[in-house]
Amino acid sequence: MQANTPVLQIVGYKNSGKTTLSCQLIAALTAEGVRVGSAKHDAHNFELDDEGTDSSKHLGSGAIETVLTSGSATRIMRPSEISLEEIAAGMQGRVDLVIAEGFKTAPFPKIALLRDHDDLESLHKQTSNIKLFISWQSSLCEEAYRAQLNSYGYTDIPIVHIHHETSVLKQSMSLALSLL
Repeated sequence: MQANTPVLQIVGYKNSGKTTLSCQLIAALTAEGVRVGSAKHDAHNFELDDEGTDSSKHLGSGAIETVLTSGSATRIMRPSEISLEEIAAGMQGRVDLVIAEGFKTAPFPKIALLRDHDDLESLHKQTSNIKLFISWQSSLCEEAYRAQLNSYGYTDIPIVHIHHETSVLKQSMSLALSLL
């Protein structure tokens, strides 16, 4: 299943700034009038609902999906994983763009956050379609580092230092808006 809704992924390892960048990008895009949906991959197998609640009883009884809704919120719960493609397809028509945190193996364009030199090699093995690198180390932004990027096939992909916040947001916004 291929989603027609554009998706921009934010990938990196723990404490690399994925959530901070995702929130900044969502806020900036929303301020531009873009309807943004979001998706987050959790590697820790979270609980769908508190034990003993009606929705947990429905799921425990075998429901494939349960929806909890009130006058102010709705939550859809499934006792199974779904792909980022399915998530984006489910948001089609309600959002203009999905910002996805994680889902390293999904095929969509990505912003990769690099905390240290080892992150590049690890991400290169796990992911594809990186369009922008954001680095925590200034040495990763230097021209000498370009040879390692080129060896992985990442030619002409911008690298921005995370503390150059204006450049980070500008480059991220430019990439996001190019997908619309």
